[in-house]
Amino acid sequence: MTYWVRKPLQLIREEPPGPLSFVEIAPGSIITVKSSGVESGRVDVLYDGQIFGAIMRDIEKRAEMMKG
Repeated sequence: MTYWVRKPLQLIREEPPGPLSFVEIAPGSIITVKSSGVESGRVDVLYDGQIFGAIMRDIEKRAEMMKG
């Protein structure tokens, strides 16, 4: 599923063995949800050629699903 970001959205960057860090993406960005985290709510997101983590609830509040 591809989304157009309406409001700033934070993505989670995991770089083992380092700590988690966050990346804020700007409105107008395009993200693609690559997996669904039914139980945890966490999903994998493709943005700018990299995989990040995100909370699906945040995506639903801050982005719109693109049709087509």
